[in-house]
Amino acid sequence: MRVLLVEDSKILREAIKEMLKDCARVNIDDHATNKLEAISLLDTKEYDFMIADIELAEGNGFEVVKHTLSPDYKFKRPLTLMLTNHAHGYYKSIAKQLGVKYFYDKSMDFETAIQTIEEESKNFS
Repeated sequence: MRVLLVEDSKILREAIKEMLKDCARVNIDDHATNKLEAISLLDTKEYDFMIADIELAEGNGFEVVKHTLSPDYKFKRPLTLMLTNHAHGYYKSIAKQLGVKYFYDKSMDFETAIQTIEEESKNFS
């Protein structure tokens, strides 16, 4: 499963990569720290799965997800998991409206998010 990781925290990027390193079906191909980097990567390469934070160094994860909804987006839309410190009901509602399949709180649901990614990877060869 080709994964794009959209997270501005180096510590969290490394933690996610470390937790998923033994999952043979998960390949975190690239990472982005802001909206423009993420959109640039999404426009040049197809991903099966995207892990996105809401608050980025510049822009936000919702803007990145919206980009994949554009009629001009040329690839199959990646399945998306949002992992955030802003797990309020309001943000969860926005994520759901944008078609985000999974929405987790970084501090409370980190391990559950990792398990979800591992489970989803079973659907990809």
